[in-house]
Amino acid sequence: MEASVAGLFSSLPEEHQDEILRRLPLPDAVRTSALSRAWRRRWESVPGLALSFPNGTPPGVVDGVLLCHTGGAVSSFAFIVDNASASHAGRWLVALSRRGVQSIDLRRPRPYPRILSRRRPPTLHSSIFSCAHLVSLHLQEFCLPPLPVGFAGFPVLEDLYLSEIKLPPNREGQLQAIIHGSPLLRVLYLEYVQDPVGGCVIQAPNLHSLTFISSENKGWRFGELPCLDACICYVDEYDEDEQDFGELLARVAQVEELTLHLPWCTEWENGVNVHMAPFTFYNLKSLELSIAFDCMSQMLVMFSLLKSSPNLDKLKVQRNLNMGSS
Repeated sequence: MEASVAGLFSSLPEEHQDEILRRLPLPDAVRTSALSRAWRRRWESVPGLALSFPNGTPPGVVDGVLLCHTGGAVSSFAFIVDNASASHAGRWLVALSRRGVQSIDLRRPRPYPRILSRRRPPTLHSSIFSCAHLVSLHLQEFCLPPLPVGFAGFPVLEDLYLSEIKLPPNREGQLQAIIHGSPLLRVLYLEYVQDPVGGCVIQAPNLHSLTFISSENKGWRFGELPCLDACICYVDEYDEDEQDFGELLARVAQVEELTLHLPWCTEWENGVNVHMAPFTFYNLKSLELSIAFDCMSQMLVMFSLLKSSPNLDKLKVQRNLNMGSS
């Protein structure tokens, strides 16, 4: 039976064999070596192979796969980097940068229930910035190295996910430079990104989806976002000397879907009215709000948003338990 299956696969054109192997999970692709002598090392020469490793994979296994795979380009690479494998990640990134990798997903093990880690995460190798063919980049709980001199950007990057990332100190505008160097960026997810310098302006000409989650506003601003369709914004606290919350809303006034966690703002608690710019959410179809029902200023903001959304179809309002509401 196995011989007949192997013969069937071997009779297919080579490009079809490659496509079958590309669609298989990596462990299954490697197991095809048992089909026949002709397939013993077939997976090693397949271009565009997806390298995704289950949690707990020994780093030596990854070293061996990258060494054996001679097919050139790698379509994607995914790995959960624990303490035992952190020292290997640099070599992997160097190898991937030379193979035209299109997708990288590197994460750290997460406790359950999820809590923000206070440990210092490992620093990624600078070759991460040499992966010029990246279409998707997902990084969770790492320190980013400084941008290299002459950083050419990510010319074809469409999806950028950064969670609990620490930017290098004394490097003003690093995240802004990464976003600016990604002209095709369509999806941007920023969650608890720590920028010691602050003052980052988020603007991207082709961005369609933006998620911004932060414990406090450290000079983050939204710039020009002409194509934005959906925005999720969770900022726990605004200081009175930071940008007006109304300015942030004005920058996303064209969206069709909006999720807002109304922040605790010192100005609001001092009785200062929220200065809402004269704009209307003409395109807004779905609005989800998280507010403190015992905070009058937040209630007023909610009513102002509803009044400014004439075409709203879907509304969801939930109590923000972190604000001390009862």
